[in-house]
Amino acid sequence: MSTSSISNLSVQTSMRLTIREAQSELLKAQQEVSTGQFADIGAELGSKTSTVVDLSRESLRLNSIISNNSIATQRLSASQEALNQIATAAEQMNTSLITISGASNTDTINTTIQTVKNSLDTMVSMVNTSVNGEFIFAGINTDVQPMADYTETSAAKATFDAAFTSYFGFAPTSTVDTANIVASGAAPSMDDFITNVLEPMFTGTDFTTDWSSATDQVMTSRISQSETVNSSASANNNGFRYFALASVITQELLNIGAPSDAVAVAVDQAVSYTGKAITGINSTRTELGLSENRIEKADASLKIQVDIIETSLGAKTEVDAYEASTRVNTLLSLVEASYTLTSKIQALSLVNYL
Repeated sequence: MSTSSISNLSVQTSMRLTIREAQSELLKAQQEVSTGQFADIGAELGSKTSTVVDLSRESLRLNSIISNNSIATQRLSASQEALNQIATAAEQMNTSLITISGASNTDTINTTIQTVKNSLDTMVSMVNTSVNGEFIFAGINTDVQPMADYTETSAAKATFDAAFTSYFGFAPTSTVDTANIVASGAAPSMDDFITNVLEPMFTGTDFTTDWSSATDQVMTSRISQSETVNSSASANNNGFRYFALASVITQELLNIGAPSDAVAVAVDQAVSYTGKAITGINSTRTELGLSENRIEKADASLKIQVDIIETSLGAKTEVDAYEASTRVNTLLSLVEASYTLTSKIQALSLVNYL
């Protein structure tokens, strides 16, 4: 009969390896319990992993579009608020102009001029609104303030004075000459000056030279995989052009000393252009409102798609929570038992029995 000895060192080494493997498995099991997904999806799914990668990438892409849509919605909301205030200012200007139609009282006219000036200041201020560092009415020139103020030293004022002087042959400050301006008929007349000189200036390139630094092209946003919308407006839109034109007519032609019939023509023209301004502004509000509606519908569709993808991903990568918890408890018990056994083995020594 023969005997063989077993080294307690080899037993200790074996136990350490067992503990190390159990700890590694425990970490994976604890991760799965906390995340609800396989710790190593590739190892679990094998060749099916590519499907999970594709679904995850698609989910990220759709969520990115939803995130960008929120930025576009913010821009559109700010635009609508600004346009609402501009429309209110235009209505006030229109009411004030209608009130003085046919009036000749200097104080009343001056009050109207001040009201119109305040309305123009409101329009310019609102057009220069910025959101997140971007001017929302600047078209694609989002880093450039789109609208210049109309002041005595502005380029627009200088252009008006030059156009007036060139057309009538005298400056608008020459009250002796302005007293002879005729209301309508062959040139030179108040009606012809407004219709054939001022209006083309504001509807043409002079407006984009003296008033606006915006581009006609506006910001667009991709709101779904196949759909884009305009997510801003341009200060070059007709509503803003006619607003400025009506304001300039009021400020520059009502108190230059022209005859009452010529002033009446100027007032009537200003009322007409204010009406066009209101129509243009409301048209812009409608266009942006349609964009807001399309974004809302696109978001709803995208969220449904994301939910479908997330459900499919969950079915492929989610672990059984009960099974994972049971495995964690089993591994904890194994590790604790291994520590206890290792401790007792380390305590074995022949010295204790001598």
